[in-house]
Amino acid sequence: MGAKWDALPSLSVTTALYQLDRTNVAAPDPTNAARSILVDGTRTRGFELGARGRVTDAWSVIGGWAVQDGEITGSQGPTAPKGNSVPFLSRNTVSLWNRYDVTPRLGAGVGVIHQSGYFAATDNQVKIPAFTRVDAALFWTVKENLLLQANFENLFGVKYYPVADNNNNITPGAPFSARFALTSRF
Repeated sequence: MGAKWDALPSLSVTTALYQLDRTNVAAPDPTNAARSILVDGTRTRGFELGARGRVTDAWSVIGGWAVQDGEITGSQGPTAPKGNSVPFLSRNTVSLWNRYDVTPRLGAGVGVIHQSGYFAATDNQVKIPAFTRVDAALFWTVKENLLLQANFENLFGVKYYPVADNNNNITPGAPFSARFALTSRF
C-alpha cells in the first residue's frame, strides 16, 4: 500500500507500507561461500518514506527512510532456523542528498547514508555493523554541451562493510574515493 503527495509543484513525498512473503528463497550457505541453500520461507514487513524535488530554484533534495523487519518463517535446519532474521536486511536505512546551484553553471552537493547492522547469513552468527557515510560532489557546466563532475565518496574515511556474501566473505567499503567525469552531449 502506498501514497504520493505533491506537497509543492516541485516537491513530492511518497510513502509505502508492505509485507513480502516469499518461498524457496536462495540464501548463502553460512558454512560454504560457494553454495546457496533454499530457505522455505521469509516474511519482510516494512515502511518507506521518501521526498524528492526542489525546495528553492537553487536547492534540490532527495531523501528516504526505510524501516524493515524480516524473519525466516520455515526452518531449514540448524543453519536457517525459523525465527532467525533474514540476512542482508538492515532494520533502518536513511539517505539524504542535497544539491545547491551556486550559479546556473556551478553546483555542489552533499549526502549522508546510514545503514543499521544486518546479519551476514541465515544462521545469524555474524552481524555486520551499522555505518554512516558522507559523500559530496561538484558540478560545472563548462559549455552548454560540456559538463564536468567530481564525486567524492566516504569523505571521512569511515570503516564500513556494504556487502557480505556469507559469514566468511565480507567486503569492506572504500576508505575514500574520488571519480571525475567529463560528459559531452551531441
